[in-house]
Amino acid sequence: MVNIKADLPKIQVSTPTYTWEWNIDTDTLWLHDKHQCLISRSQHKPLCITSPIQLEFTTATHEIWDDQIRITYRGQNPASSLTVVWSFHPDFISLEPFLLTHPADLNLVRIIYFPQADGDSYKPSMYSHYAVIPGLSMSTTISPVVDLHSRLNTTAVLGSGAMRGPGLTQQWGLPAHYFCTFNTTDRWNAIGAKAQQSEAACWGLAELPQGDFRLEMREIGVSPILNLRADLWQHKPDSFGFHFIITFGENYHEAIRKYYQVLQREKYIAPKKHSPKKQEVLLAPQYNTWGVESALALPPEQLTEDLVREIFGKFKASGMQAKTFVIDDKWEGVYGELKHDPKRFPNFENLLKDIRAQGYNIGLWAAFLRCQNPAALGLDESHLLQTHEGKPLWLDHQTSRYGIFDMTQPKVQDVLRQRAKDFIRRYQPDLIKFDFGYELPSLDVAAPQDMTFAGERLLQKGLEVIVGAMKEENPDLVIMYYGLSPLLIDYYDLHSPDDLVYCIGDYDLETNRRIFFSSLCGELGMPTYSSSGYDWDSAFDIWFDSVASGSLGSLHCFDGDENGEKPSARHIAKFNGINSLVRKEAHFTTKPIHAKWQGGLRAGFSPSWERIEKGKTVLLALRTHQFDGKPTPNSYKDVIQFSMKLVIAALDDEGIGESSHIGIVPFSDGRCSIKSKYRRATFIEHHLGRKPNKSHLTFTDQLTLKLVQNETLEWVEIIFEKE
Repeated sequence: MVNIKADLPKIQVSTPTYTWEWNIDTDTLWLHDKHQCLISRSQHKPLCITSPIQLEFTTATHEIWDDQIRITYRGQNPASSLTVVWSFHPDFISLEPFLLTHPADLNLVRIIYFPQADGDSYKPSMYSHYAVIPGLSMSTTISPVVDLHSRLNTTAVLGSGAMRGPGLTQQWGLPAHYFCTFNTTDRWNAIGAKAQQSEAACWGLAELPQGDFRLEMREIGVSPILNLRADLWQHKPDSFGFHFIITFGENYHEAIRKYYQVLQREKYIAPKKHSPKKQEVLLAPQYNTWGVESALALPPEQLTEDLVREIFGKFKASGMQAKTFVIDDKWEGVYGELKHDPKRFPNFENLLKDIRAQGYNIGLWAAFLRCQNPAALGLDESHLLQTHEGKPLWLDHQTSRYGIFDMTQPKVQDVLRQRAKDFIRRYQPDLIKFDFGYELPSLDVAAPQDMTFAGERLLQKGLEVIVGAMKEENPDLVIMYYGLSPLLIDYYDLHSPDDLVYCIGDYDLETNRRIFFSSLCGELGMPTYSSSGYDWDSAFDIWFDSVASGSLGSLHCFDGDENGEKPSARHIAKFNGINSLVRKEAHFTTKPIHAKWQGGLRAGFSPSWERIEKGKTVLLALRTHQFDGKPTPNSYKDVIQFSMKLVIAALDDEGIGESSHIGIVPFSDGRCSIKSKYRRATFIEHHLGRKPNKSHLTFTDQLTLKLVQNETLEWVEIIFEKE
């Protein structure tokens, strides 16, 4: 299915999915979709920035080996050559790491993909109208769907270390390890132009490189960059460049989905497997203390055992049916020891036992890579990441000063493995909120002792040591992190879209957009936990958007939010009602309904969602209007007709239309009609703090319900009766 045609100066590769073309004379590369619409074009020859002198490559030759093309560049120095290897498959392309030979005294600083010479410098040359960069910004200031004609001039970090890297302040989607492009016609506003728009290509890593993964945007172009800094650290990488898997889809959501699928199919990764106990914790709703800590503006030394008990008491008294109680930052004495502060928490273990005895799972926050006092662990400053001046890197956060463990050193590994095991034995958490892995510095700033694990591999080494040790002690432990990268799927179980702190006024919209991308992780067996914003007003929409892709969460303060508002009975009722519809399966497909694919304001949002398990539609979260106020169709796939915003889910293993047991959470008064093969049903209304109301219904072909909203209505349960 791969056809390679050499009609020099052009070489063309075509499959039913894409067309790849290279011109040997101009060294230009084109990538087209299956309809021959241009996705991107660029200069091909990579730029290897080297020290102390610069490598120059001028001539190009090529070889065709079966379904592989090798393009070799040579210069005046016969000892130097650069070979780019492309491998072609029917539905994806593999761009292999480079084959590079150069004098032994030459150090690689960076490898720039698809650069265009611009005097003594360069600019990115991969032209495509749009770039899609999950996690681009911590706020809604800049959309992850970037119109490159805006000439946004920045460098995005596509892996670990964004908080200390160049460009924008990033966080939530890390590590991502992919980006997408899609294109319009040159006259994108012309008559019928949208019909000529290209499909999307996803450029995702097949393995973690020994450097920092960046994407530069400048002058209507993008360039992936591998930051190596061998000039600072005097090392030679074991491979040069990225190993990209390039996949295609009718839009970028489908292209990313295909990337995840190809990685699994080609055995780069394996889908997750969960025990029944682990799956129960994985999908349990959470309440987290961080919102109260933020509301009270607590410095670390003011979080106490009494305050945590007070937070737990107010949460429990509210009637909110969260199952996991998470104690967030500031319970530790100092970072790195994985021990509670004995002064502020004199009976911490009894506190955990008390909460657990009341039927709750325990979650604990920890920034495992931070270290405030190496000596307390039998270590010293040499066991922290070092700057190129040979000094430990010290960072500051609030009132804390800390370094970052060098997880490549055997002594550090031994100490932290034991600490992690002791931590699990002592506190017995069911869930860990693993935080600040994105705090790792770039190679411009600091590096580990063993450069085999430099760059993107450093976080993986830390996870291997710490998470590996914790899961040896408790295989059912759930690890929650910012997990868009499929390459770290062995270590993470639950994706967190935290933190929304920079999204004041947009908590609900930003959550929707983050779930738009993270929902794809359901195909890897990793659901998304909703968390929440810091106000009660956005809670309904956040929980609504979360239910198709995972579990619910809350950071809310019951004494008042940033607007001074407290929760109403309706807030608690809706949390409980939506939670009653959460599916109990961790592997699923979520599809956006009526999503927009272009525009800085509309792109990357979905007003409604469909959840599919084993080919069956088992849950629908349906809005009556899009985010721009335009109405959506009031029916979906002949399964349901509706006149109000609602969530409907099967409560068994059948699709909604075949299910004998369904639940509905309405958000206003209205009617809905559900297609069913049954003719009788028991109708049960569940209310906050009240006994359920039951009635019996008869109908033909479809069940039509008139639902009336009130403050205490949690959800409506329908049990169909066989003839």
